[in-house]
Amino acid sequence: MRLIPRLPRRAIMPAEMEQALELDRPGTSRLLAWSVLVGGGAAAATLHDLRVITPRGEKMVRGWETIDHAVWDQDSRMLVIWWVDSRRTTPLEIQDDVGRLPEVVRERVQSTVVLTASVPLTRGKPARVALRRDAHGELLAQSLVPPGVKPDAPEVAQAIDRALAELWAEAGEQGLNAGAPPAI
Repeated sequence: MRLIPRLPRRAIMPAEMEQALELDRPGTSRLLAWSVLVGGGAAAATLHDLRVITPRGEKMVRGWETIDHAVWDQDSRMLVIWWVDSRRTTPLEIQDDVGRLPEVVRERVQSTVVLTASVPLTRGKPARVALRRDAHGELLAQSLVPPGVKPDAPEVAQAIDRALAELWAEAGEQGLNAGAPPAI
């Protein structure tokens, strides 16, 4: 019988991938999970960000708060990432998921969300607003409008501003934020 439970093993990545993803530099946050991508390249999840080198050699380092959501399809082994600041997705075809990358991506993205709200709009789908924490612990506001809706249209902007003001007020009441809300 083991008296001291074993701690989960740390994710270990081959040195050449570690260098390509700049995980070997001092001050880089700890590696949590990684996977090789079909066609070459790799994706790595650290405490603070997602790092990807695509099969075409493009490098991407993005904080967890910049990911709107991600969807994992086990059958196709495809992890598709939706970004807060773009309608473009990033599909990652996982070759061998030895490091639990899809699970860790989900956990890290969810860990940034503090408060969310749906914003009814006059036509169609609602917009969404959120307060999220970045890697430094700062709260930031985000708004996502459905395709075809202009976020700067007066009635849309007013509805989003009201919803964000309510979230900031709620965060203040719960002691989640110190100080006034930053400008968006």
